[in-house]
Amino acid sequence: MRACTFALAGALLLAGCSNTPGEKAAEKAAEPVGDNILHISWGGIAEADAGEAKRHWSTWTINLVDGSPAYGWLSDKGVTLPHALNFELAGNGKIAAVALDNRFEPVVREDGSMSQTAEGSPVRRFALLGSTKGPEGPFDVLVEGEAKADAQTVVKLPKESTARWLRLRIDSNWAGKGQTRLSDLAVIGTLDQRGAAATADVSGLYSHEYGPILLRQQGDQIFGCYNDGLGTLRGTIFGRIMRLAWFSKDEGSIGAATLVAANGKLYGFWYRPEDRMGSPWNAVREGGLDGADLGKCRAALYPSS
Repeated sequence: MRACTFALAGALLLAGCSNTPGEKAAEKAAEPVGDNILHISWGGIAEADAGEAKRHWSTWTINLVDGSPAYGWLSDKGVTLPHALNFELAGNGKIAAVALDNRFEPVVREDGSMSQTAEGSPVRRFALLGSTKGPEGPFDVLVEGEAKADAQTVVKLPKESTARWLRLRIDSNWAGKGQTRLSDLAVIGTLDQRGAAATADVSGLYSHEYGPILLRQQGDQIFGCYNDGLGTLRGTIFGRIMRLAWFSKDEGSIGAATLVAANGKLYGFWYRPEDRMGSPWNAVREGGLDGADLGKCRAALYPSS
């Protein structure tokens, strides 16, 4: 990745007060037992909330499916409770438990400094809703609970439930007002169709704020290009999950990316050479490759031609 293109990757400054009881250190909780089928590597995705486009990427909803508390979600200022966050599994899932992580993990920024405090108040009362019909529901309440402040809280469902589309309803935070934060969300269960979900051709032109992304799929092989030919992509697709390597010729560096293709979009993250997350890499499909100006991307898309 170009340093100038992705300079925001470490620009997070989470300043302010946590508004948590006692301002004590984050509590170490037992990790949930079982597979997190909402994780990006399982094809889970998070839809953007209404005000997300105006916020820094370090507060986006997609951060809740990366399996780490380093970056999370932060609500808009002035938006009142309750909040509703929407997610989609790669197929119907049999859900046994949900884990909400309110821990704050300091992040080392690009300049070497470190964020010391979290902005907003952690989630308190919540409900997880599910649907097998579609992203608009109808939804049924799967479980309700209370998340601990500055800890990970695992809540078992009263009975195992099946859903593909999920909605996290956040009814309160520990401060009782102001912005709400959440570091990570895990859905524990089994997935019916992790790789068997329809493998649509992801070939096409995708718009991204730092330049277009072009992908060509040949069987399970993916060839790609980003930032007007300044970087190339190569990897495979399994179901709707892509595992890619990126290469920046200008930097002479290589890293990884995990992207999920769904709903005419790309959801996911790129990672630095040491497997440290760079930033989310979400994009919107604008059209196919036919008729598109491939420019400097032609050689990366058609390496044998």
